[in-house]
Amino acid sequence: MTTDFKCIFCKIISGDAPAEVLFQNEELIVFLDIKPASSIHFMVVPKKHIPNINSLKTNEDKLLVERMLEVGKRVLELKNGNSEDARIGFHCPPYTTVDHLHLHVIYPEADMSPYQQMLFQVHHMFFELADDVILRLS
Repeated sequence: MTTDFKCIFCKIISGDAPAEVLFQNEELIVFLDIKPASSIHFMVVPKKHIPNINSLKTNEDKLLVERMLEVGKRVLELKNGNSEDARIGFHCPPYTTVDHLHLHVIYPEADMSPYQQMLFQVHHMFFELADDVILRLS
């Protein structure tokens, strides 16, 4: 596994920084966002350090994003959320605050403030839906 010891997400993965972990397996970790955009807001993060969505190029990367999306939807269901009313996607560089690939899962979408709606605006330079990333990598 590739690790960047200055990366806060790598520190969370290694147990050297705190986070409220909701799920993890050998490949992915899911934890709550420290600045939630709605009542449920967590991130699905690969344990391997990948800088951002611009680093994704291969079919293997597409499969990773598919697994991240699947895990995100499953964790959302466990928290009694519905992916049909969720915003699920990635911030686009240079609008990322942590340079480690992470999928935002935000629910309910309707409870997001106007500012949060802008930060996570669909089909905008700030944010790309997970399904669109998968399509682009296909």
